[in-house]
Amino acid sequence: MNRREFLKITGVTAALSGAALATNPKPSFALELGKKHDGFPLEITDEFKGFNQKYHTFMRTFWDNEAYDDEYIQKSYDAKTVQETGLGFAVQHEGHVASRHVGKLGFRKIDAALTHAAWSVDQHFATNSEFGIRNAYIQTHPVNPMTGEKVKDMPVLVNSLYSWDNSKVDSMAAHGEEKYKFMDPQEASTHIKKAAKFLGADLVGIAPYNENTKRWTYTEWATPNVRQEPFTLPDGTKEFAPFNPMKLAQGEVETYGVTTMKPDFVRDAGFEPKSVIVLAFEMDYDAFKTAPALVASAAAGMAYSRMAETGHKIADFLRSMGYKAAPCGNDTSISVPLAIEAGLGEGSRMGILVTEKYGPRIRIAKVYTDLELHPDKPVTFGVKEFCDVCMKCADACPGKAISHEPAQVLTEGAVFSSGKVTKSTTLGVEKWFMNPERCMSFWTYNGGDCGTCISVCPYNKIDEWHHDLAKLVTLTPFKPLLRDLDELFGYGGPVEPEERFESKHLKDTVHDFWTKI
Repeated sequence: MNRREFLKITGVTAALSGAALATNPKPSFALELGKKHDGFPLEITDEFKGFNQKYHTFMRTFWDNEAYDDEYIQKSYDAKTVQETGLGFAVQHEGHVASRHVGKLGFRKIDAALTHAAWSVDQHFATNSEFGIRNAYIQTHPVNPMTGEKVKDMPVLVNSLYSWDNSKVDSMAAHGEEKYKFMDPQEASTHIKKAAKFLGADLVGIAPYNENTKRWTYTEWATPNVRQEPFTLPDGTKEFAPFNPMKLAQGEVETYGVTTMKPDFVRDAGFEPKSVIVLAFEMDYDAFKTAPALVASAAAGMAYSRMAETGHKIADFLRSMGYKAAPCGNDTSISVPLAIEAGLGEGSRMGILVTEKYGPRIRIAKVYTDLELHPDKPVTFGVKEFCDVCMKCADACPGKAISHEPAQVLTEGAVFSSGKVTKSTTLGVEKWFMNPERCMSFWTYNGGDCGTCISVCPYNKIDEWHHDLAKLVTLTPFKPLLRDLDELFGYGGPVEPEERFESKHLKDTVHDFWTKI
């Protein structure tokens, strides 16, 4: 069937659907296309040995000064190692160094200010959790009660929103307070999901903490080392840091490695988990239209700030009922497969979870708890089959980090259109290869998170009936033409990376974001 015939059929279907809705104009069909599975829906071989957090790209920033084995990165970006790339991104992300695009639409001072504000709850109350620090802490300074002045030469570390401190529960038990009793795990799950959504999550799923889901916990937890003596910053403040800030300002790199340890919830949080509450947070649709501009980074920052706030609230909710909790962001375990286990969505070519309601436009957090909950099951709704034929994200990726090859069980040293499988890749699991080194290298070059893959994805739609119709098409033999239809209606903007950055689409979306209230 050619494109004209396809458009004719979908046009007729849309007309009939529209007529059916005319007497009852519901916002969407609220279609649920998912098929539930008893086990993980992708192949896992004996080669799978888990993943050591030390090799996560963000964590490699603090120890890996080995030169890139990638000619594309060497030619395209001004960085020689993951260490340089990671720190280069961090100083821009935190506003210490201006982006190369500073002043351009989407990278103006107002765009950067919005980004800093959106990330501020994460930055100020869950410091560095986005880089994978578990049980994150806040570094602050005491205030002299007589003068109200900050004691700048006395850095103090306190619990963050992602604190694993369960002493409140221990204290309640010591005073004879009993735990709140649910009738059964099913009732517990229903109440927890309601509370989680009330407290700020957009999607909630439950995974059991068993031998199958434990495999997604990092085989070793990693924490960046800091210099034992605090640095004295230009304003006189003394702070501990995992890198030398003075040298970094001069373009030099000095870090202090990472410390790894075997995962142990009993040691770090005082309990052995029984369940994992997996949370998804929607990122703003209009903001993500502007990717790879800073406005899209602001949408990601809002999600990370909400993750920290909501994870903290859910942990406090559980503790107030007598149950222990360990709220997590990017730390502790690999988020995407855990979200798949909890029935929130499917993996995708871009390495991001795709949900039925929001597509890939989400961020993921987790709360481990000793409360036994009734688990959800993994679901599939056509993402794998669609990603195999679409490849729009791979074509649009400005860092050439997303491969064009089919999903397969990844092995060490395998070569794809997006480069060679790196040490930051989970092996032995069926997936598409996404090169994290290229991805982060572009982030640093760009001066902010990218998000282009999310923006152009045909699943990235707001919740309207004709988008539900498109979901149906992904399950039919016509799915290869859906990308053409997506582009025909202008969704996602230009696919060619160079064209996109200078396009009228990018200018219009940034302008519309700021002017349409």
